[in-house]
Amino acid sequence: MKKKILIVEDDSLISTIFRMFLKELGYDLIGIVEDGKEAIRLCETMKPDIILMDVHLGGGLDGIQTTELIKTKFDIPVIFLSSDTEESTIQRVINIHSYGYLVKPIDKRELGISIELAFYKHQFDLDQKMREQRFRNFITDSPEAIIVINENGLIEYVNCLGLKLFKTAYIEDLMGLPLLSFVDDDYSAVFKERLENSSAMEKGISYTHLKLKTIHGELIDVGLTGAQIEFNGKKNLQLIVRDITREFAYRQLLAEKANIINNFVDGVVTFDLEGKVKSWNRACERIFGISEDSTIGKLYCSLFLYEGQKSFAEDILIPLGENGKHEVNFTLEINDKKQNVKMIASLLRNEKGEETGVVCYIRDHSCS
Repeated sequence: MKKKILIVEDDSLISTIFRMFLKELGYDLIGIVEDGKEAIRLCETMKPDIILMDVHLGGGLDGIQTTELIKTKFDIPVIFLSSDTEESTIQRVINIHSYGYLVKPIDKRELGISIELAFYKHQFDLDQKMREQRFRNFITDSPEAIIVINENGLIEYVNCLGLKLFKTAYIEDLMGLPLLSFVDDDYSAVFKERLENSSAMEKGISYTHLKLKTIHGELIDVGLTGAQIEFNGKKNLQLIVRDITREFAYRQLLAEKANIINNFVDGVVTFDLEGKVKSWNRACERIFGISEDSTIGKLYCSLFLYEGQKSFAEDILIPLGENGKHEVNFTLEINDKKQNVKMIASLLRNEKGEETGVVCYIRDHSCS
């Protein structure tokens, strides 16, 4: 299909020459107008593929002002035509991102090349805009909080969940600000180094835990990863951020509980329902002389060796099923030393009340 060309030129002689050039080059000339307002009207009805625009038009709008309006309303590529090479004029043309500037008098071959370049560059720009729009839609609707920062570490974009993370409804509260200004001081040096490495090596950021400040100064624990992307035609870093405040607090609580259990005087060992060891505290290491690393996954019968010992089910599970709690005394002989041990067993249940294992508390009543 022939490309449709609109000429905006107030010199009839030059217009006639362009008409001849375009016919010889095989283009479809859809109109020649002399002022900006008429050009805008024709753009709306004829939808040209390329506009050849004289810079200095008569009437209320010059060629550059007309192009600004056409670019805003229709996004049609414009090639400027002029004998004016003044720096101020060229700068105005550069500022509106035109698709070419031909100095009169214009060669037919040069005109054809400029039209083809402008057309395909505009198609590329449209494809780029579509990709960026799809990307914006994706990150806007993402189930994760997403922050995009530029090579200087300034926030370029935050999606809806990202705004929620920072406790604001307004992206203006964050746009253009350095992300590091929202990072707690204890984490800023490490995170700054990772950002610099990411920028220098053009790579992403592996999982990182840090504390972010909301716009109200409240601290939240987050886990984030980063990937290099192209955004608004420039290289940026996209960060996927997840609020792990509750998760991190829960992990700290579990660590505290594990520390408490490890400091019990009594041994504490947990089994799954098959009798395999899941945990083994320090007191167990002292009582049995076996490290935790050597016991995880081992079967009950391979660890507790004493007279009258039976299977895990017979010794523990069946009595527990009958009474809900089971106590047993037995004598171990470890390294030629006898130890009188009392074991108290209870069932472990999950939040649904389902049985998941057994915990045994072991008290050492040693004697020679």
